[in-house]
Amino acid sequence: MVKISQAKPQNTKAIKVFYSECGYGGDLNTLEEDLIFIAQLETKIVGAVRLCSDTGFFVLRGMQVLAKFQQQGIGTRLLQVCTEQLVDQVCYCIPWQHLQSFYQQTGFQEVVPVGVPDILRERFDNYISSGMNVVLMCRSPAPQQVLAPESTNMVSYELSRYYDD
Repeated sequence: MVKISQAKPQNTKAIKVFYSECGYGGDLNTLEEDLIFIAQLETKIVGAVRLCSDTGFFVLRGMQVLAKFQQQGIGTRLLQVCTEQLVDQVCYCIPWQHLQSFYQQTGFQEVVPVGVPDILRERFDNYISSGMNVVLMCRSPAPQQVLAPESTNMVSYELSRYYDD
């Protein structure tokens, strides 16, 4: 059974190894700076996503699921957990264009670079000029309906959050 949880500081090294395994080259700040959720099968990390806080908004980054675990709903559950954290927050992401509908399922919509924070516009422009087929998306604070875990029968989920005792 795949378990989704908020990463703890002791998970940092395993998350770095996981991202390296996925070929993800994004920088990984400390857990004090990013809110990271991981999907684990027993003790192995099979998926991860980061919510990076900036002034007045969040950026969803590093959404990765190991190839052999894709198409099983793990990414959807990770995305749902993130959006539960963003009820009253603006959040941007820059996914591959073929994943646009995946992000739309939780309220992300394509936006034009004009009017987005400079750091995102610059990142997006750099990706486009390097030939990456990405799209700039935003999720506003308006409540969105998300899929219930019961709506997928491919993987059983246990959603638990770990908090320091």
